[in-house]
Amino acid sequence: MTLLNVTLLDTSIATDNLGDEIIMDAVQQVVSEVLPRANVYRVATHEYMSWVSRRLLRKSTLAIVGGTNLLSSSMGRFSLWKVMPWDVPSLNRAILLGAGWRSYMGEMDAYTRWMLKRILCSNSIHSVRDTYSKKKLASLDKKVCDTGCPTMWPLIPSHCKAIPHRRADEVVTTLTYYLPNPQRDHAFLNLLKRSYRKVYFWSQQSEDQAYLDSLKVPGITSIYPTVGSYNALLDSHPIDFVGTRLHGGIRALQKGRRSLILAVDNRATEIAQSCNLPVAPREATEEIEAWIFGEAPTSVRLPFEAIADWKAQFREYATSS
Repeated sequence: MTLLNVTLLDTSIATDNLGDEIIMDAVQQVVSEVLPRANVYRVATHEYMSWVSRRLLRKSTLAIVGGTNLLSSSMGRFSLWKVMPWDVPSLNRAILLGAGWRSYMGEMDAYTRWMLKRILCSNSIHSVRDTYSKKKLASLDKKVCDTGCPTMWPLIPSHCKAIPHRRADEVVTTLTYYLPNPQRDHAFLNLLKRSYRKVYFWSQQSEDQAYLDSLKVPGITSIYPTVGSYNALLDSHPIDFVGTRLHGGIRALQKGRRSLILAVDNRATEIAQSCNLPVAPREATEEIEAWIFGEAPTSVRLPFEAIADWKAQFREYATSS
C-alpha cells in the first residue's frame, strides 16, 4: 500500500491559548475522516518554520491548515501564521480548514496578496469559518466556502435538540484578558453569582486568571487551567456556560451543555451571523439575564452543503491505495 504524506499545519503548537487545542481536536478528527490512510506530519504555524518543517512539506502531497484566526490583511506585520517568503516554495499547496481573519481589518496589502496567492492551493476548496473571512479572500481567485469552524461540525440538529433549554444550578465562565473591560466584565460576573448556586472559572490563557483576580469578585471557584480539567467539569454534572471565550463555549456545546458566548471581538459575532451560534454582546446585561432565566433552545445552523463540498475534494486520496 502506498502511503499518502500529509502535513497538518498545527495551530496548537507553540501557543499559550488552550482554545487552539480544542480546534485541533476537531481538525484531527476531520483529517482522520477524509484521509484515513494518510501519514500525517505536524508543523507549527505559530512559530517560524525550520528546514525540518520545510522538508516535511516538500515530502507531502497535501498541506492542511488547522483553523483558528490565522489570516490577516497584513501577513508581514499582524499575523499568527508565521510564514516567510522563503517558505513559499515548500508551502505552496496549503488548504484551509476553518480558518478565520484575525480581526476587522482593511484591505489586504500587496505583500499579503502575493503571499496568500502563492501558498493557498489554487485547485482546492478552502474552508473558512465565517462570511467575513470568505469575503476577504474573494479577490484572490481561490475557491472558498464558509463552513463554520470544524469544532461546530458535530453540532447537528439531533445533538442540539438534546442540549437543555433551561438554566442549570451551576455555571462555568471565562474571560479574555487581552480585551478587558473591567466594568462590563465585573457586571456579568456578578450577574452570574446572583443567578447560579455556584460559579466556576476556567482560564483558557494563563493571563485570564490574573485578570479575574484584578476584578476582585469573590466567591468564584477556579479550576485547573487544562483542557482535561475543563472537560471533566463539563462531563461531571449539569452545568451552563456563560463567558467570553469562543471555543470554551463551543466545547461546552460539544459536551451537550447549555451555552451563551459573550462577544468581545469579530470571531463570535461573525460565526453567530452565519451559523446561529448562541452569542450575545458582553455589554447586553438584560439580554444575558433573559437567556439565563428563559427557555433557550440551541439551534446551530450548519452549512452542510459547504462542509460536504470541502470533504468531497479528498475522496480520490481516501480511496487510492
